[in-house]
Order: sequence, then C-alpha cells, then structure tokens
Amino acid sequence: MLILFRWLLRLTVGLIVLMVLAAVLIWYFAIRSLPDYTASHAVEGISAPVEIVRSTENVPHIFGATDEDVFFALGLAHAQDRLFQMTMLRRAAQGRLAEIQGPRALPADDLIRRMGLYRHAQASLEVQDAPTRAALSAYAAGVNRWIGIVNEGAMGRGAPEFFLVPDVITFWQPADSLAILKLLAAAGSHAAADEILRARLSLAWPEGGPQILARAGVA
Repeated sequence: MLILFRWLLRLTVGLIVLMVLAAVLIWYFAIRSLPDYTASHAVEGISAPVEIVRSTENVPHIFGATDEDVFFALGLAHAQDRLFQMTMLRRAAQGRLAEIQGPRALPADDLIRRMGLYRHAQASLEVQDAPTRAALSAYAAGVNRWIGIVNEGAMGRGAPEFFLVPDVITFWQPADSLAILKLLAAAGSHAAADEILRARLSLAWPEGGPQILARAGVA
C-alpha cells in the first residue's frame, strides 16, 4: 500500500511539473508574439524616418514626411495590433476559411466564391487612380515589413492567436485591403435577399412585379 501511495505521489508531482512547464512555455511564446511598442525598427520603403506615437489608450498617432510613408506606418501598426484578425478577414474575403475551420465554413466560402469577391477586388485595384494605388501598396509594404520583423526576431507567430490555428502567414497584397472592404460592405447588406428577389421578379414580370412586391412588403 505504501509503495502504491509513493507511485501515485510521484505521478501527481510529475503531472503538476508538466502542467507548470506547459503553462510557462505557453506564456513565453504568447509574450514573444506581442509587439514592443517602444522599439525602433530599420525599414526600407520610406523616404524619411516615421514616428508612431501610442497614446495611453494605445491608439497610434503617425507622423511622416509623405502620404506613402504614413500609409506604410499605418500598415505596420495595424499588423502589430491586428495581424490575426486581418488574415482571418482576408481568408473570408477569398473564400478560404474552410481550409482552417473545416466543413462548417464551406457554405460561407461557397457564397463568397460565387460572388467572386476577391476577383472583383483585384479588378477594382486596376482602375484606382495613382495616389490610391500608391497608398494601398505602401500600406501592404508596411504590413509585410512587420511580418518580416516578426520572422527576423523570432517573435512567436506575430500574434498569440496564431498558435491556435494551423495557418501560414502570407505577405499582404494591395488587393487584400480592397477585398476586406468589399467583404464588410457585403456583410452589411442585410437586404441582399430582397434585392435578388426584386431583380428576378422584375425581369420575369416587368409590369406587375413592382405591385406584387409592394403588397408583400418587399418593394
């Protein structure tokens, strides 16, 4: 009986030690994934030094010589704070959530791909004026520079949330920002089903369709 008690005691102590070690490792990697807002970084792609000043509420205030420099710093600041959220929104806009969330995300991916949302974002980028394309490119460069800083400094995965999903962090493209804007616009279009019904009925019955819709409370 005494031998059994000793073995149980050893097993319990061993489990406690393993749990403590696991907690320490999780804490270490999580802390390593958080940005140091007081650090200075050498970057390429800006015309002059840029300063990002954080308020007591951690709101970034950016001071730069040109618009492109400011957009570069904005991309870097967003990546510092929201890299995981940005990559998830990009996946949603590309119709690729099921790659990491499984079959439950297939209906949403199917809808987004049928809409061709990311394809339209890429087409939209081509018709933007030069200042807008320059801003989008500078912003993407800032995001990518932060990803590079994370990799160079072995700073975990850039955000603690990335340890929970098997996602590969790919570089940001100018079209990604437009795709997220289109995704948010689509998500806020609560009347999409009514608009589709109106369009179909108007095409099938251009004379009487509006009256039927009005009586149904849809028009």
